[in-house]
Amino acid sequence: MFRQINQQPMTLVEIAKLNSITNSTALFHLNLLQEGGIIEGRYLPGKKGKAIVYFVNFSGMLFKQANVINNQTKIFEQSVGVGEYLEADLKVAHVASQEKIYTLTNKLFSSDRFKAKLLWTDGGKVSYGFDNSFTFNSDIEEISFSLELCSEARFYRNDWKSDITFAVNNKELCTYTSLGDFGGIRGKLSPDWWGNENTQYGTLVTISITNDGTFLNSQKVSKTTLKDLDLNLGNKILFSIYNKPNAQHYGEFNLFGDCFGNHKQDILLVAKYTEK
Repeated sequence: MFRQINQQPMTLVEIAKLNSITNSTALFHLNLLQEGGIIEGRYLPGKKGKAIVYFVNFSGMLFKQANVINNQTKIFEQSVGVGEYLEADLKVAHVASQEKIYTLTNKLFSSDRFKAKLLWTDGGKVSYGFDNSFTFNSDIEEISFSLELCSEARFYRNDWKSDITFAVNNKELCTYTSLGDFGGIRGKLSPDWWGNENTQYGTLVTISITNDGTFLNSQKVSKTTLKDLDLNLGNKILFSIYNKPNAQHYGEFNLFGDCFGNHKQDILLVAKYTEK
C-alpha cells in the first residue's frame, strides 16, 4: 500500500479495489500506517463530496528484501457484530440497533442481540467466536483483532477510565486503559435518534499477536506469542473482552459496531499466513 500511495495519493475505495480486498481490510492496514507516521489522510473534495485521500508522510524509503512480504502470504479476515457473542457473563447489558435500545439483562441470548450495533455493560466478560479453519496446515505469521471501544459511565464521562483486558482461547493477552466514556461531540456514525447526552464514540484499538509477542496499537506489551494460543484446537478462535474484578480502573465498557462511533466496522479479525 505504501508503494501504491507513494506513486500517487489514493482514497480508501481506490486502495481496496487495487488490492482486491474489502474496504474494512484496507482501512485496518491504513490505520496502522497512519499510527506509524508513514502516511496521512486529508479530506479533499471529490465527485460525491469530501473524501479522505491518503498521502505519504515523508519522501524516500529504503526497502530491504527482508521487509518484502512473500508472494505466498495470504490474508484471512472475518468481521463479527458486537451482538454476536458466544459467551456472556454480564450483570447488566444494553444494546442499540439502528432504530432502538434493547435491555438484555435477563435475556442475554435473546435474538435481539443480533440487531446490536452498540453494546454497553456495567462490566463482566463477553466472548466472540471466529473461524479457525485457516490455521490448519498453515504457518501463521500474525493475527490481529481490531475494534472500537471506550469506558462506560452514566450518560458519558470523558475522564472515566476503564482497564479492559483481552484474551484469545482464554489466554490473557494484554490490558488496555480506556481514558473515558466519550461524548460531548457526536460520533460520525451516530443515528439521528441517538441523544446527544449519550456515549458517542470510542477509540480504535488493535491487538496483534506474532511469534515475537503481543502488540497493542503497535507497541509490544506482552511476551504471549502465537504458539501460546492453540489456534488450531477445536473449531473456533475465542476472543474475549472483559474487566477484571480487581482492576485498578473498573470503568466498564462500550463496544461499537459499524453504525455507531467513528469507525465503520465491527470486531475485525485479520490474519496473515502461508500454506504448508
